[in-house]
Amino acid sequence: MYLSVIVAAYNEQENIEELTIRLERALKKLQLPFEIIYIIDGEDSTADRARKLAKKFHNISVDSSKKKRGFRNSFIKGLSIINKKCTHILTLDADLNHRPEEIPDLISCMNHNHVDIVIGSRYIGKGKILNLPLWKRFISKLANTIMNIFWKLDVKDKTSGFRLYRREVLENCATYTTSPNFEFLFELLIIAKKAAYTIAEKPILFKARAHGESKFELWNVIKGYIKIMLKYA
Repeated sequence: MYLSVIVAAYNEQENIEELTIRLERALKKLQLPFEIIYIIDGEDSTADRARKLAKKFHNISVDSSKKKRGFRNSFIKGLSIINKKCTHILTLDADLNHRPEEIPDLISCMNHNHVDIVIGSRYIGKGKILNLPLWKRFISKLANTIMNIFWKLDVKDKTSGFRLYRREVLENCATYTTSPNFEFLFELLIIAKKAAYTIAEKPILFKARAHGESKFELWNVIKGYIKIMLKYA
């Protein structure tokens, strides 16, 4: 296994250093070859800090833009620059919602269940959410419920960005997506299901951000999901 970690970040200067240190520590314990790819947008110091960290750790790549490219475009950009040796791709949020220390659990789940995608889930088994406002919990639950009614996806946490993929899944599915923002994550699952790729979930602890501002734009997300409903109805 060669693991490429793709992290899309927008103005995350308060979190990039802690995220990198924890990622490096967790990944090195796996004793597997890996790389970290940061796709960074925004005008704060996130990209500068990431490049300084890249000089220290030597397995970090940084691609940056002052303009906001959108979640999907950032993801596709990251996919385009992964190492040729890459066999698996991991994604997680840049705001420390997801704990790098749980990466081994996702890998173990994939190996044990022989699936193509593993999703770090807030809504199964021992999955937990800490310090997230009730309205955000409601929106997340509502979105997952509506999606299940329309598409019958046997996935409890369809909007989680903490995922492990076999490389071929993304290469075969990601470019067919059109959703520019966070709804891209769900559209990707629809396409993967149509392509008969298998999915499993692993419980995680989801922690609300402690630093920086949320990038969640409710109206844009609602419009994005409506477009998906119309496209795949």
